Amino acid sequence: MTETTKAPSNQVEHLPYDERDEDYHEFEEYDEVTKPAARPFYKRRKYWIFCAIMTVIIVAVAVPIALFVILPKVAQSILNGSTMSFDDIQITEPTNTTLQMSMKGTLGDTGPFSATIQFPEPIQVYYNEKLLGSMNLKDTKASGGKGSISDSTTFNINDAEAFGSFSADMMNNPTFTWVLKSKITLKALGRTVENLDLNKALNLNGMGGFPDVKILKFDLPSDAAPGQGINLQIDTAMNNPSPIGITLGTIVLDISTGTTKLGQVRATGASLMGKSESVLNLTGTMYPQTTPQDLAAVSALFSAYIAGQASQTEARGVSVLPDGVNEVGWLSVGLKSMVLKVPLQSPEPLNIIKSIELGAMGMNWTNADAYAPLANSPGVIAAFQMPFGFSLNVTQVQNNMTVIYNGKNMAVLNAADWGPAVTTKDTNGTGSSINFALPPTPFAINADSHPDFDDFVTKLTVGSSQAFTVTGFAGTVAQTPIGEVRITGIPFKSDVSLAGLQGLKTEPTVINSLTVIGGLPTGLQIALNLTMVNPSQLSIYTGTGDRAAVTFAMMYQGDNVGTVIFPVLDLAPGQNVREAGALFTPTGTTGGQALLQNYMTNKPSVVDIFGSASSSGIAPLAAGLAQVQIQSNMPGNPAQLLLGTSLTILDDTGKTGVAMASVIVNNPFIPGLTIKSIKSTVMYNGRQLGAIDIPDVTIQVPGMTQQASQPLPLTMDLSIDSLISLMVDQAKVNNLNSAPIIALSQMAKDPSVKIPSSVFAGFNLPTFVKAAMVGLKVDVSMQVDVLVGEYATSLTLTQPGVPTATDDTILKLLPIVGTPIAQAIVDLATLSFTSVMINSPAETDFTTNINGLIANTGPFDADISFPSGSSVAWINGGSEVSIGQIAMPVVAAKADVGAVLALTNVPFHVTNGGNMGDFVGYSLKAESFEWSVVATNMTVTAMGAPIPNISMKKTVTLKGFNGLQGLVIQKFDLPSNDPDGIHLVLTASLPNPSNVGIEMGTVQFSNIYQGQELGFVQTVGLKLLPEAITPIAMEGTLTKQTSEAGLAALGDLFRTTLNGGSPNLIVKGKSVTPAGGPVSWLSSAFGSLTMNVSLPSIGKQDIITGITLKTMTLDFTGPDPYSVMTSSDNIEANYHIPFAFPLNIVQVAEDMNIQLPQGNNVANLKLPLGPAQTISPGVLKTAYANQPLNVDGSHHETFNAFSKILTTGPGVSFFLAGTADTVADTAAGAVTIPGIAVSVQSTMVGMNLNAGGAAITNISITGGTPQYLEIHQNVVLQNPSGLTVKVGEVGFNIGYAGHAMGRAVVANMVLVPGANTLPAIFHMTPDSDAVRDAFLSGFVAGASFTLDVTGAADSTTVASLQDAMASVKLSSTITGITDKLIGPGTSAEPNLLEMLQILHPRATPVQVMVYNPFDTPLYIKHMTASNVWSGKNFGTIDQDVGMTVPPKSSVLSPTVTMTSPAGLDFMVSTLVPFMLANPSLLFGATVEIPFDITATIVAAVGGANGYTGNVQYKQLAAGIKVTVGGKAPAGALPPGLLPPTTNTTSVATGTATTIAPTVSPMTTITTTTTTEVPTTTITTTTTTTTAGAGSPTASPKTSSSAVAEALFKRQVQTLTEVPSSQDPAVVEAWLKLVANKLALDAGVAAPFV
Repeated sequence: MTETTKAPSNQVEHLPYDERDEDYHEFEEYDEVTKPAARPFYKRRKYWIFCAIMTVIIVAVAVPIALFVILPKVAQSILNGSTMSFDDIQITEPTNTTLQMSMKGTLGDTGPFSATIQFPEPIQVYYNEKLLGSMNLKDTKASGGKGSISDSTTFNINDAEAFGSFSADMMNNPTFTWVLKSKITLKALGRTVENLDLNKALNLNGMGGFPDVKILKFDLPSDAAPGQGINLQIDTAMNNPSPIGITLGTIVLDISTGTTKLGQVRATGASLMGKSESVLNLTGTMYPQTTPQDLAAVSALFSAYIAGQASQTEARGVSVLPDGVNEVGWLSVGLKSMVLKVPLQSPEPLNIIKSIELGAMGMNWTNADAYAPLANSPGVIAAFQMPFGFSLNVTQVQNNMTVIYNGKNMAVLNAADWGPAVTTKDTNGTGSSINFALPPTPFAINADSHPDFDDFVTKLTVGSSQAFTVTGFAGTVAQTPIGEVRITGIPFKSDVSLAGLQGLKTEPTVINSLTVIGGLPTGLQIALNLTMVNPSQLSIYTGTGDRAAVTFAMMYQGDNVGTVIFPVLDLAPGQNVREAGALFTPTGTTGGQALLQNYMTNKPSVVDIFGSASSSGIAPLAAGLAQVQIQSNMPGNPAQLLLGTSLTILDDTGKTGVAMASVIVNNPFIPGLTIKSIKSTVMYNGRQLGAIDIPDVTIQVPGMTQQASQPLPLTMDLSIDSLISLMVDQAKVNNLNSAPIIALSQMAKDPSVKIPSSVFAGFNLPTFVKAAMVGLKVDVSMQVDVLVGEYATSLTLTQPGVPTATDDTILKLLPIVGTPIAQAIVDLATLSFTSVMINSPAETDFTTNINGLIANTGPFDADISFPSGSSVAWINGGSEVSIGQIAMPVVAAKADVGAVLALTNVPFHVTNGGNMGDFVGYSLKAESFEWSVVATNMTVTAMGAPIPNISMKKTVTLKGFNGLQGLVIQKFDLPSNDPDGIHLVLTASLPNPSNVGIEMGTVQFSNIYQGQELGFVQTVGLKLLPEAITPIAMEGTLTKQTSEAGLAALGDLFRTTLNGGSPNLIVKGKSVTPAGGPVSWLSSAFGSLTMNVSLPSIGKQDIITGITLKTMTLDFTGPDPYSVMTSSDNIEANYHIPFAFPLNIVQVAEDMNIQLPQGNNVANLKLPLGPAQTISPGVLKTAYANQPLNVDGSHHETFNAFSKILTTGPGVSFFLAGTADTVADTAAGAVTIPGIAVSVQSTMVGMNLNAGGAAITNISITGGTPQYLEIHQNVVLQNPSGLTVKVGEVGFNIGYAGHAMGRAVVANMVLVPGANTLPAIFHMTPDSDAVRDAFLSGFVAGASFTLDVTGAADSTTVASLQDAMASVKLSSTITGITDKLIGPGTSAEPNLLEMLQILHPRATPVQVMVYNPFDTPLYIKHMTASNVWSGKNFGTIDQDVGMTVPPKSSVLSPTVTMTSPAGLDFMVSTLVPFMLANPSLLFGATVEIPFDITATIVAAVGGANGYTGNVQYKQLAAGIKVTVGGKAPAGALPPGLLPPTTNTTSVATGTATTIAPTVSPMTTITTTTTTEVPTTTITTTTTTTTAGAGSPTASPKTSSSAVAEALFKRQVQTLTEVPSSQDPAVVEAWLKLVANKLALDAGVAAPFV
């Protein structure tokens, strides 16, 4: 109802009908009421009364209809028209019967009102009209036409088969539709509408078969187990367009291409996120293939992948194992229905062929086309690197190759046929190479590239190398773990280079032999045997026929002296021994004659050989040969023209001076040799002995024969000087002396005879006079004219040392006795070596220092020479094995003493490298060995006469090296890394027990430990002196180990060393390189050397210097409280190794004892090998999961104390002792080092729970029983440590102000680092009712409380934590709820008559809208309340209620009675001001009025049988909707109530003025409203009235008095039902009139008079 608009202050407020004074004056003239004249109906009071009544009726009927009939239908309509969508649905923990579902969605078109939507029943989910399952959703809110849904719930599967079909559709279809059915409750507009039908079709995007699946990584890293194929790794990006994500766990997929099943993969921990891309890390195996079709499919797959082309593959689901073990049926059905089309394609074509080496290459011009020679190469090496790590053996190759030169395609080589190939793996393991032969293939030169090919061949001929490029495609047939794979279309492009011929100048062309095979008038025909070195990798063969010949011009001293002709040029790489012909034309040129003269006198000559444009008929080759210019040493003719002479002294020579000489002529040529003239001089010791001069003679010698000439006259010098000199010289040579010769004859007969050395003192053995010519040699100089075949020329020759024979006619010499005697002496002599030093050993020759003695050399001094040296043989098991030849110098022997050997740098020539190697190998191991020293062709020069052809054979015993077992390593270090391992430095000493020493140079030893070669060491300049100790400084490498055995051995070596041991190594000779280069015999022998040696102890090392457990999880929930499951994701260990090489520990295993105190093992923790990371130098980080900490049975109490300190203390120090196994990533490999001793002090930060306090949040009262009040709450504990502790159920005692309040139980207590929010259930059972009521009253009033949270021995059943839990003492402050218990909708309906009567207490029916703030029903037993309005007590309620309020709901109470005081005071002080403040109440309006309510509620929390308490509650300004009922009493007013005639003042603001008749005093009651008890002051005022002529004299009136007066006039006889207006004065007067009327009707005096 709308309030009437107030009139201006100077007007009387208009009524809905006219008021005139005449209307009132009529009552004065007549005793009856006269009916006024008829007025229009709308101006009649009855009309307006009727309207008011109908309005009330309509409102009374329409409002319930709207609330109870229309509102539910509107709500259902809005629900039906609303929309629901989900942006995110994540499915986790799937099982065959349930799954966890987290969802976020939106609601649309929810209507204009704010509403709370509740789902009291499970929501049933249908798909294709089949019930899949159901789930519960929590309440949500909507406002402004929209809302949101965010919940996590359990979905219960009703039909597993239907759910499997749905999951298949969800995964494969682009969309699907769920139908959600349930009953919902809607709260809006202060009303609750229940049982609304939810039937909503929910359209969702499906996964659509996962479009655009991408392969991010495709790898085949290694072979699977034998016969199982290849290990497979695939990282796949799955694009999920659906909002539904799902945690799959372990999934298994089959991979195929076409009809070929490639293999099977699985992913663990797989999840598919909604509306996003999820990456699955798949691992598995690619299966072996056996059928041709499957092998072809795999081959095509590999070929396309390498070429960068896409291949279509399919992935088909096999199973889903969410927990890794058990299959979930419906999920597997979905996965099995899924077929993923996945294109497999490398990001770009793979360049797997990294390089090509052609090796030796042949060019064969047997084809008629000079620009299509046949090219071949027996050793092509293609280095390749597969993008995968599985084993691969290429057995066949084909290729299509294009040669690029000068920037364009020059030639094509198509080797289309498959050829055999051999695969080798690089030593470093990073790649492989294919070795195959390029069969003879046409090197087809493109038509436009002939000049390029000419240039190419020319540069190859004269240059050192020539680069070009080969490109093309290759195909391979490879044996793999999945079968034979044929990969085609492999692209390659490689820059290659061929070494050039360099004009054949790198080494001189050597003429091995020169044979004159014919003589023409123009020149000599010569056959040459040449050695030509081809430094290139190119073989050249000019074919057959005329164009095969190659010619060169030959020049000497600038003159052309002939032509060299090769019938065919056939040059292979390296040394070539070839036959050639030459036409030698020396005649007519100076150079030619000089060359011929040098040849005949056995002098070498350097000749020049030139090529020309006509050197070859093959055009590309001719261009190159034209630039060839080489030199060659043309040897002289080694054959002597004169082989000897024979001298015959004629009977008359003394007279004529002519003797006869015959010469033996040697013809070294194939054509016959004819001497046409001769002129010669015979010399001896520079003196002329004779001469021959025959100008015309014929001496014919057939080719390649020797022929004695006819006797030729020799004119001799027979002067006395000449003859004496000859005899003296010859006597000295033969040292002929009779006395010594006699002694020699004795010795010849008996070699053991003892001859005094004095016999030979100063004796020079002469040759007998005239017989001393034995062994005479003369020098012959000659000039001859000769014919060689048909070629005539002249020669000037000097031939020294021509043997000259004499016969018995002039040679009467003593019998030659020297040789037998000398041999006998040598046979009796002894030979011994005290030391032998081998200097600068080389492959075939080196020098030695020999110290020793040749004893028993005879009675005369002698010089022993060894023209042919002495051979040395090793006596091996009775057999003599030749090893070398010693070029012994002349050894001087002293009579009766012998020859002391102190020889230096004696050449030693190795005769057999293999035998030498065997010998040295034996001597290195043996304690001693024997040599057989043999010399032949010795010359013993004694008594001035050389005695040749002496032989010697002696056995010499020497000390062996005995394995060099005395090697001692003094110290070693590992300071750094090498390219292939760890650098090793050793300091050692090596005793040599042998009296043989050797300069070994650079020596490498292999280090072998536990049968594994772990590396090598080497030293430079090693010189083992005989019987001496050699200090050695060695460096080397602990090489990278790849085998398990090698890594294990290396790890044990480290373990033994670091634990203070002395590892026993086997040091094996690996290589020895003397200063001059490798020596095969020494290398083979050295390789057999094996020595046992120990590394010196470095003392036990404290490797682990500290361990910090930064985080640790302790799980006490297991069955054994003293076997605690532990985990840690952050353990830091400080470590130190005594070496400086880089070391990265990547895995650690530990067996640790916790010691409290040190040495006292309290608990043991064994950690398996797990990953680790070196995060900084010397700092290691590791982690582990789920390993038990086992407490020793005798130390439970110690462990209890340990747990207590960790729980409530700041931390604890303890010791860790045990061993650690580590896997260290080193340059030598991933080394497992077991058994590293550990003993360190460590600390662990405690949780210090008592210091952090506790916070209690999210308090929810969820139930009650007669014994306790159940409160759900979160207990927030601060854990400043890195500990995570899983305790299980823990109970804490809750106290308040010294009173026990009950126990809070944490069902599954897990404390993690930082803030821990722990759900707890608190059963509140205070120890007194007063405490209970005070706590409950404060809680609902929002008060704050400080609670004590303490542990006790029974806080946990875990024995090892009971002391710890008992030490917990916390405090927490909680704040009660602020929700208002009296809610909107509280109403009061006072009756006007009841309120205005003064005889008895006033009763007002009230209904209270009670709000239950708890999460459990609230039963209100009794309610006592006082209601205060504007500081005035308005009434009290004290009444049983008996109502139940559902959780978080508001319920209108039954009607209770509020009792207001009786009497006039309440009316004056409270009721009248209340009505004046709310005048519309009198006109039927309902007004919400604030009251301050103080109540005591006796309530049972949890329902009628719940937990009972007395709650003191106060709520200020609680709105109560007040509606005043009842009507003013009908009937005429008594005369005493007539209106006054004088002015009165009425105060509307809290002042009530009593209106009295003019003749009576007026009592004014003024009420002042304060916050205290109202006080009333009664003031009596006397008003005097002066009568005029027939009418009273009116004083000036205010508007309010005018209204009051008018009202009195109207109510002279009948009291109106309502005041005439809401003017305060009118209302106040009306109220008082009604009160008076009621009093009078009750038979008592009117209160207001």
